[in-house]
Amino acid sequence: MMIVIFILFVFCSCAFASGMSPQDSFPITAFTEEELAKGEPIGWKTHKGICRKIKNRIVPRIVEADGKDVLYVNANDNGTIIFKPVRLNPKEYSFLSWCWKISNILPDSREKEVGGDDYPAVVCIVYSKSSFSLLFGRYKILIYVYGNNLTVGERFKNPCEDRARMITVQSGEKDVGKWLSYKVNHYEDYIQEFGQEPPGIFYVGIQTNADRTHGRVEAWYSDIALNRFP
Repeated sequence: MMIVIFILFVFCSCAFASGMSPQDSFPITAFTEEELAKGEPIGWKTHKGICRKIKNRIVPRIVEADGKDVLYVNANDNGTIIFKPVRLNPKEYSFLSWCWKISNILPDSREKEVGGDDYPAVVCIVYSKSSFSLLFGRYKILIYVYGNNLTVGERFKNPCEDRARMITVQSGEKDVGKWLSYKVNHYEDYIQEFGQEPPGIFYVGIQTNADRTHGRVEAWYSDIALNRFP
C-alpha cells in the first residue's frame, strides 16, 4: 500500500482547511493564551529518547513565523521529543496532517543503526489502550520522518524499538528551507505496519535531534491535526 502524501511548497493552513469544523479536525498545535504568553507548550510530555537519552534536552519554543504561531526547535548538539496527550478513536480520526520546515539536513546521521539516528523533523503517534497498558510497554508508535539519507516512501522498523515503525515522507536537501504540508492515513499505515487494528490514540508528538551527529538544525512545526476526512 502506498503512502498518500500531499505536499505543498507554501506556508499552509492545514488544520481547518476546506471548511472543516472543529468536530472534523482535532488540532494539536492550537496554543492557549497561557502557552503563548509563556512561549512554550504546556501539558506536553517530554521523552528521554528512544535509542538512548538525548543529551541536554531542550524545550521547543512557540514563536511567530510567517504570520502563524508555530513550534520552533533549535537543536545544537541536543534535541527534543515531546508528546501531547490525545484521547481519540484512530478509526474515527484516521488522517494526520501537519506542516514543517527545516534549516538543513544532518548528512552524518545513520537512521538505520542503533544509536546513530538524528532527524531534523519527526511527527509521530503513540497508540495504547490505556495508561496501564502504556506503563507496561503495551503500545505501538508510527513515526513519520524527514530523513537525511533515506528514500521517500521507505518504511522500516526502528533499529532499537520493536514497537515503532518509521515511515519516510521527506528526505534529503531538495526542499530544505521550504514549508511543506502533509496528510497521511495513519489508520491504514498502522494496519499495514502492525497487521491489526490500532488501539486508541494516546499521544501525538514531534522530535528534532542533532546530538548523535554533534550537528545543528532548526525545525518549525505548525498545523498538526487529526482529521476525520482526507
